[in-house]
Amino acid sequence: MSEAETYDEAVHVERPGADLYVEQVGPKTGRTVYYLHGGPGYHAHAFRDLLGDDLERYRMIYADQRGGGRSYADAPFDLDVLADDVAAVLEVLGAAPASLLAHAFGATVAVRAALRHPERIDSIVLVNPWFSMPMLARTLQREAAQRSGRPDTALPPEGALADAEALDPLELVDTAFGQVSAKTLFDALEFPDPSTRLRLEHSDATALLGPTATAGIDAPWRVDVLRDLTTLTTPTVVVSGTRDGTAFPDQVEAGLARLPEAMSGLLDAGHYPWIDDPASFLQLLEDALPPA
Repeated sequence: MSEAETYDEAVHVERPGADLYVEQVGPKTGRTVYYLHGGPGYHAHAFRDLLGDDLERYRMIYADQRGGGRSYADAPFDLDVLADDVAAVLEVLGAAPASLLAHAFGATVAVRAALRHPERIDSIVLVNPWFSMPMLARTLQREAAQRSGRPDTALPPEGALADAEALDPLELVDTAFGQVSAKTLFDALEFPDPSTRLRLEHSDATALLGPTATAGIDAPWRVDVLRDLTTLTTPTVVVSGTRDGTAFPDQVEAGLARLPEAMSGLLDAGHYPWIDDPASFLQLLEDALPPA
């Protein structure tokens, strides 16, 4: 394609309290796919770096969420603000309607954005979604208890856990990270193969990111969109790596129970299936996304 037929640009989108860094690449007539990275506070660089060449058929939008990567935030914010940022970027780029491709924590942003701005979003694909950060806190507590040699202190499984909402997620993660470092815990749960972790860490190291002193989301461990799912009407596909202990099975099963119309796909992969099994991930993505 000629340059006149494609995008390949970086755009700064000014928002109240934030300056958003956005990259737009691909054919001007292609299906628009807005990638929502995980975190909170991560970035979109690694996904584009590791998979972008295989997504050239799509009009891809890679945006660092406020407070992460190359996007600055000058004050704390909530999930609604992140969702409204998505709509604002789509408006500035003239890119609606779009599909949201969301990973991990990005799923909470995608769900909220689809509910608040249904006219701009016509489908969502959720990859290893974290619908509930309190649920993730409970997963981390169980894993830390096992790894620290104190299995007797582990919480019961989700299905047998009474009054889960009474548990303070911040206390749970503080206890978990006091027993086992956060990196050790997440590495154990997310990476079935060390080579995946090494590839991701290498990509992260090459990223030219913005200032580290930036505001973040309020009370991140209390973010939960499970109740939101019962009112979601946007066509949804849930893609799960069966070897990702952060999302599968608890988050995925809880989400699908509230999304009876959603499609789902399973991969023999960890938290980053586009690294573990890119061919299968790309096929699932092609099947999940509507045509241009």
